[in-house]
Amino acid sequence: MLTTLVVIIQILKNMKHSGNKSYKAFTLIELLVVVAIIGILSAVGVVAYNGYTKSAKEKVTEANFNNINKALVLEFMKCELDSSELIFNNHSCSNSNAPSTNLIGNYITNNLKIKNPYGTSSAVSTNPCNQGTVSISTPSKGNYSINYYSNSSKKISTHSIGTTWTPVKVTGYTTYTPVKINCTTTYKKVKVTGYTTYTTIKP
Repeated sequence: MLTTLVVIIQILKNMKHSGNKSYKAFTLIELLVVVAIIGILSAVGVVAYNGYTKSAKEKVTEANFNNINKALVLEFMKCELDSSELIFNNHSCSNSNAPSTNLIGNYITNNLKIKNPYGTSSAVSTNPCNQGTVSISTPSKGNYSINYYSNSSKKISTHSIGTTWTPVKVTGYTTYTPVKINCTTTYKKVKVTGYTTYTTIKP
């Protein structure tokens, strides 16, 4: 933008000099034209910058979702290999109870140092509709659901992880659940042979 302004001023100088060699200063009209052009360029720059930062924050949220998935899979895999291992710093694989979502959330925040790109709250929450967060829930014993809401595509991405505490294991792959704009779709729990699935219902 500064380069453009310099070019504009030089053009005005050339125009003025070509008609009057005794030129010493700009007229009020010329200065107003320059100020107007600066205002237009500034407005365009702000809009472009806001769009860029919004897109970048959404990409960071998606990256957080993927990184949290990988971290949880690796931690739970320790229990598959050795029941005497500790996961999430202090939870024994031999414990009859599965790790709590609070324990997992603290591990992600304090050990993995994953942050909310919007800076408004923690990167982990219980509701994927909270801006910039990844939600972790336990639909059934030992089964974890990791979710995040994409504002651009208007959908919730879900990854389910089965563990050694899961009576019936589920696949660990990402599925997509359509939601209405502003994340307003509600859900109904349905029991299916040992774990919970979700079906959408109209609000």
